[in-house]
Amino acid sequence: ASVKGMHRMTARGVRAAGCDKRPSTMPARRNLRLNPTRVNAVEAARGTEEDKLITSPNDDRKYKLVTLPDNGLEVLLISDEDADSAAAAMGINCGSWCDPRDIPGMAHFLEHMMFLGTEKYPEENDYSSYLNQHGGFSNAFTSSETTVFYFTVDSKFLENSLDRFSWFFKKPLFNAGATDREINAIDSEHKQYLQSDFRRLYEVLKAQSNTEHPFSMFATGDKTTLGKPDIRDRLVDFHNSHYSSNLMRLTVYGKEPIDTLESWANKMFKDVPNNKLEKPDFPITKPVFPEETLSSQISILPIADEHSLMLTWPVPIELKDIYRENPHGFLSYVLSSEAPKGLVSELKEKEWIAGLSGRVFMQSKDLNVFSVSVDLTDLGVGHIDSVVDMVYQYLGKIKRGGIDKKQWEELVNLAEVDFRFAEKGDPSHLASTTASRRLDDQPLADLLSPPSRQIWNPALIEQLIDSLRPEKMMLFVQSQKPFGEGQAPAPGEKETIEKWYGTRYRKKALSAEQLKQWKASFEGKRRSGGASSSELELPPYNPYIPSDFSLVEEPLPTEIRQKKQKDETGLWSSPGPNLVRNDSSITLWHSSDAIKEFPVPRVQTLAVMRTDLAHESPRNQVLTEMFLDLTGDYLMEALYLSSVAGYSFSMGSSDSGFTCAVQGYSQNIQDFLSSALSIVAAPPLSPTRFESIKEETLRGYENFYQAQPYEQASHYASLAVNPAGFSIPELKQAVSGMSLKDVEEFVPELLRSKWSLETLVHGNLKRDQAEELTKLFRDKLQGEAENATNSTPLQQKKQLDLGKGSSYIVPMSLTNPEELNSAAVVKLQLGTRSELSVKDLSIASLISSMIQEPAFDDLRTKQQLGYIVSAGMGITRNAFSLSVLVQGAQHSAEYYDSQIEAFLHNFGDQIAKMPEKELDSFKASLESALLRKDLTLMDRGVRYWDPIGKQLYNFSWNIDRVKALRTVTRKDLMKFYKERVLDPTTRRRLCVRMESQEEAKRGVSLVNPAVEGEIVKDLNAFRSQLREFSA
Repeated sequence: ASVKGMHRMTARGVRAAGCDKRPSTMPARRNLRLNPTRVNAVEAARGTEEDKLITSPNDDRKYKLVTLPDNGLEVLLISDEDADSAAAAMGINCGSWCDPRDIPGMAHFLEHMMFLGTEKYPEENDYSSYLNQHGGFSNAFTSSETTVFYFTVDSKFLENSLDRFSWFFKKPLFNAGATDREINAIDSEHKQYLQSDFRRLYEVLKAQSNTEHPFSMFATGDKTTLGKPDIRDRLVDFHNSHYSSNLMRLTVYGKEPIDTLESWANKMFKDVPNNKLEKPDFPITKPVFPEETLSSQISILPIADEHSLMLTWPVPIELKDIYRENPHGFLSYVLSSEAPKGLVSELKEKEWIAGLSGRVFMQSKDLNVFSVSVDLTDLGVGHIDSVVDMVYQYLGKIKRGGIDKKQWEELVNLAEVDFRFAEKGDPSHLASTTASRRLDDQPLADLLSPPSRQIWNPALIEQLIDSLRPEKMMLFVQSQKPFGEGQAPAPGEKETIEKWYGTRYRKKALSAEQLKQWKASFEGKRRSGGASSSELELPPYNPYIPSDFSLVEEPLPTEIRQKKQKDETGLWSSPGPNLVRNDSSITLWHSSDAIKEFPVPRVQTLAVMRTDLAHESPRNQVLTEMFLDLTGDYLMEALYLSSVAGYSFSMGSSDSGFTCAVQGYSQNIQDFLSSALSIVAAPPLSPTRFESIKEETLRGYENFYQAQPYEQASHYASLAVNPAGFSIPELKQAVSGMSLKDVEEFVPELLRSKWSLETLVHGNLKRDQAEELTKLFRDKLQGEAENATNSTPLQQKKQLDLGKGSSYIVPMSLTNPEELNSAAVVKLQLGTRSELSVKDLSIASLISSMIQEPAFDDLRTKQQLGYIVSAGMGITRNAFSLSVLVQGAQHSAEYYDSQIEAFLHNFGDQIAKMPEKELDSFKASLESALLRKDLTLMDRGVRYWDPIGKQLYNFSWNIDRVKALRTVTRKDLMKFYKERVLDPTTRRRLCVRMESQEEAKRGVSLVNPAVEGEIVKDLNAFRSQLREFSA
């Protein structure tokens, strides 16, 4: 795995819908070919094999790469005639490393300003508003060397969206009036992350680098770096010096024919200026990390009470240039293997770690860093040297005997199977990924990461391992223990405060004895004082690689795939799964029809075991979760090779009991599930792992109070109306006195209790096979238990009703004195599915889709209340709520509450005055969203499972809402909004106010009337007074 530029920042903050759907820059596995991949002869003026796009045999899209004749802009066109959503992305060879030395954060600031009006579309929110009206969203990110902008929209509106997007790059306005506001937005973004331990670690790492290299600079920016008197002039100069069509790559994804997409691209983007700029270069004469920085231990004081270790090495190899050889991918796999007797397994057995992974931490020009990240236990903090010693033992073992071509070829085969049956995903992900990758000028053949392009090169793997020597390592330790009260720095240790995040850290040179010991372990020489361990074993060969890809249904011809039958109203029909069994033992839903549309040999099985026992008390809830965690931890090792081969098994806690999800290729799926359930039925409950997981659980509860204020506020808002929920103190108390014996006694009681079983088996299995698969749950988990019955399915508890005409305020104080942000979460209960008509629910969905962009534009962009703003509808326990949240460091939570209330009234006025054409656009957008085709087989399974899990069983739910939506008038909309959102005599309102200690000192000054409401001082007492919604 690799990550380009760890400081990727987004311009749009946190949003209710599609918040930051950024593409991952982690390359897919590229390996040898097992089955023929298809060469898509992209119509470009190129002739070599490397300039022909290689696509999955499952990919029926058309591709074309063109260069616009007027300005040389390279454009990738993707035509997908079945697409419900369209997308586009523009990548630019300009990132934070281009920042002027005296203005850190300039590239990030430019990214923000690009959204705020253009010559043709001068309104600041025109672009975002248009996308929101037509089922879309936009975002952007800035990394070290690149900036990428992208959007998605209902496919019918690509042309107009693309025109708006093109003006970003032709004539952005950079309005002087927006400059100060957007600097405030960036400052809020920076303050939001001040309590992020990952960001703090990353900035400390940067502080160790050569100050001549741009990596050392502060990439985000804040008021102090951007608040220059001439900032707008400098911004314009920076834009003109770094944005040019010859340094850009555009991707356009739509349902139109290639010729149409090409015509649009040429018409709209031909006037993007070509300033004929050189690609940015960052020549340095010194290493990024000076020699005196290496061979050091850096202890960092974290915010959360967690312990982590990161072994970090600068790698003298340009990994971007050897992505086909991908030595780091192979090494990451072997290091991170959870197979028995491997490094991870042995360290867990010693109770020193909770997890470990090897990866490329950074991958940019002249800056390649490999790391091994370790989650330490409390016990492990006292054995850091031994953990490092075992890592070096294992690295040496890999070098001497683990660079195995057969194992590499297994990974090749698995990657090729995945590539062969790849399904279409989110168009914005493909657009942004391809736009970003093409900035590296890789051959077109590599664009979609076909495994057939991978090259076996053991020498490069050995060279990479050789570069990970102790004397080249920086050892980062994040733990509060070394900074305990009164603990001074150790001899030779220097304490420093990092400039931008205020992080305390201590640095010292690794001792000669440490280096000698680790070097000996690396070279396979045993010395006294080294970590004692059994002989570590390399990952075994994998016997679970699938080979049978036959399908149980004949796929539809490509030209009619995903073309469904319409009913009498003209809407797509939406048949659900078949109820094939509903008796005293099992309720089973099954469907294999989707294989006709998604011809992939995979299966998805979802199951819920409903029992009140799992959550009837805080103790039982914790016992259930401990059982699931312990079992999951053991399953991770026992089923590791199966998981590498594409099979997955997971269990989780739910409001009604516990759930299970199984996925994988249909071949061997029954054997895989049988093995997994056998372990679940009689889990080997290890005392050492129990203590480790108990410790993690306690620490997790404690660290809740270090979470973002809006996350804490959202938790309390949900808890306030949850009849079966328990507070963090209640759960913490329950786990504190728990023993392994408690878990051992509880597991049989849970599994043998009377629980109702309901399953969905979906995909490439016939009905009789689905029945056999489902029967395993009963046979393995309950056997012939007396209570194995399904005769009385448990009904899900309903949400607590705040009551009509209610207004409650829950004031809470943040316990973290360093947290500068306050937050307010306003929840307005709209009603339940039984209380609301289908038309009402269509109106609620319409309001949710309409309110997102205005809330963001008003509360964040214009008022600059904070970086995190969100608005939208949610559903919990079949009750619908409209929620609005704001988090920022400028004002109090009470202030945010009053501004949210004012916004809700202003939005009501907007609805009343909204042009009919605009209202119709929102309705059409919502209809398109409700009728959007599933992109993958798994998407279809999730859609089927939603009404099953909620015990509603209406598989035409979206169709019903669309039919009702078509009858909604403005009068209906206003009536519902006034009654459920605005009218204090009929609405149900709750606000949780999370106040920072700093803001509490300053007091409150409001510009709008304070929101009146009953103050809730005791949340548990408050909940006990509420009743559940009626059936």
